[in-house]
Amino acid sequence: MNGHDPNPPRSFHTDERAISEVVAFILVFGIILSSVALLSVTGFQAMEDYQENEQLRNAERAMDALAENFNDVLQYSGIEERDSELSLREGTVTTGSGGTELNVSVDGTPITNRYGSEFYDPDTETVTLGEFRYAAGSETIAYDGGAVVREGETGSAVVRQPQVMCSPERDRAVISLVALNATERSIQSSDGLQFTMTPTDRTVEIIDVSEDVSIDVEESSAERAWEEGVLERNGWNNGVCDSVDEVLVTVVEATIEY
Repeated sequence: MNGHDPNPPRSFHTDERAISEVVAFILVFGIILSSVALLSVTGFQAMEDYQENEQLRNAERAMDALAENFNDVLQYSGIEERDSELSLREGTVTTGSGGTELNVSVDGTPITNRYGSEFYDPDTETVTLGEFRYAAGSETIAYDGGAVVREGETGSAVVRQPQVMCSPERDRAVISLVALNATERSIQSSDGLQFTMTPTDRTVEIIDVSEDVSIDVEESSAERAWEEGVLERNGWNNGVCDSVDEVLVTVVEATIEY
């Protein structure tokens, strides 16, 4: 025998290297798991956000098409009803008789005081447009007097302009509004739903103007949309239309059933 051990003990450096490899593997594996978990959370959140945004874009387009169909009652007095369908996709539709309130004045005097139209509230001197809104998450798309507005946590914006115009070059202003007298009701569904608008009354007045026509938003959850997106456009200046000789006011009262 030569005195050499056939199985010499492992050196300290060899054991240390093995431990380092195990620690490195654990760290890498932990980083991979953490990354997968993080990507899963952010990925699912991004997917949910995308689905909600896509749902709202579809609802926006559908409500715009619905408004175009419903607004025919402002142009054609012979229409008895209008049907339109909206795919809810787990969203909620709410109807009611409240909603946006507008004060329409000619030469500083509210129309209700001068002309006694039954569509105007003599106590508040306003016309109430009623409610027809689709909600998904924190966002809402609403049919508002002929307009379509989108409301959310950051404010509101106009999707479709109402038929409210100031045309000094034609010496005329035009104010055409739909006032909904709808039952207080909400419904949530994943299916498409058909809505029927039925005009119940109509007021058309041509009013001489000496100074100006004005529209004030007395109450609205979409106040910013009306003030910035409607009453600062189409010839209006902060809700005032001057240099016109007359204003054509059309208000159609209607019900909605579904």
